[in-house]
Amino acid sequence: MDETHRDVAVKNINQAVDRVLTFGEPLVVCAHKGTERIAFDRDFRMDVAGAELNTAIALGRLSIPVAYAAVVGDDPFGEFLIRELKADSVDASRVIASPLGATGILFKMRSGMQSDSNVYYYRSATPMALGQWKADQCVNDVLEGIFSFVHTTGIVRMLCESTRLETDRVLQAASESGIRTSFDINVRLKMADAESWRNNLKEVIPFVTWLFIGDTEAKLLFGTDDEAKVYEEIVSFGFSGQGIIVKRGERGATAYTSDGSTHVEAKRVQHVVDTVGAGDGFNAGFIAGLLRGESLQTALTLGTILGAYAVTSAGDSSGYPSLFEVQRLIYGNEEVQR
Repeated sequence: MDETHRDVAVKNINQAVDRVLTFGEPLVVCAHKGTERIAFDRDFRMDVAGAELNTAIALGRLSIPVAYAAVVGDDPFGEFLIRELKADSVDASRVIASPLGATGILFKMRSGMQSDSNVYYYRSATPMALGQWKADQCVNDVLEGIFSFVHTTGIVRMLCESTRLETDRVLQAASESGIRTSFDINVRLKMADAESWRNNLKEVIPFVTWLFIGDTEAKLLFGTDDEAKVYEEIVSFGFSGQGIIVKRGERGATAYTSDGSTHVEAKRVQHVVDTVGAGDGFNAGFIAGLLRGESLQTALTLGTILGAYAVTSAGDSSGYPSLFEVQRLIYGNEEVQR
């Protein structure tokens, strides 16, 4: 890229963009540094987690104006979550602390021959799971045009009947107002079986502009990860949005729209620490690209960059890069190391 085009590109990535709304159930994660079983380990590092929260943090680090909505417990863990959101430039004014219920916690253990991550959730008594989240403010904000993009995942719809209904209120308001939405199915078989997740998608898809789905999730729900066939399936569900994104991990990502397929390869990572949070980071990179008016291929590339950064860190969101780091990688603005 010559100097003139590089200046234009850097200016473009810094330009003001519209606001994003995300919402979901936040969690505090306790992860140990070694590979011992939890029963033998007393040294844990506390961090934040939650699919939608991860995406919000990644967007905040990319200087995208983003707000996050949720209910946490009125406890030290809820206070910790709110402080961490604010530290990463996320608008947390829609996060409510409730005395009815406790902030959700998960323990993450890395063990086995490949040091795979296993998670143990303690979330049944969270305010979100107890149905205390009401989307009135989010719906009003969407209808008033405060936000131009809404993102969430299938997890929040699976917490309880109340969160399912509140999620649909927000997405339907956005759809009827012409506001773009994205939805990551984010299958968690510990929460429900595959058929329930398929129904989850079927119910919400009419309100979705962009669908994120992993290749293994696509095979689970549709028997194939071929993007054209998956697209046909969700069209039969009533999808009328712009397209789908099939996330393929180390094989990159593929978008499918009415114009056909666009594929990008994954970014090479020398040492993978933990893959948790990579998909949420990818979502943020893709959304940031859309909001800055980038091409579909560039938006996918931004997603793969965020995903690659994510796997280099043990924390769910701690590995996400800043806007400066992304600029340096894309435009070759290498900083002096020594």
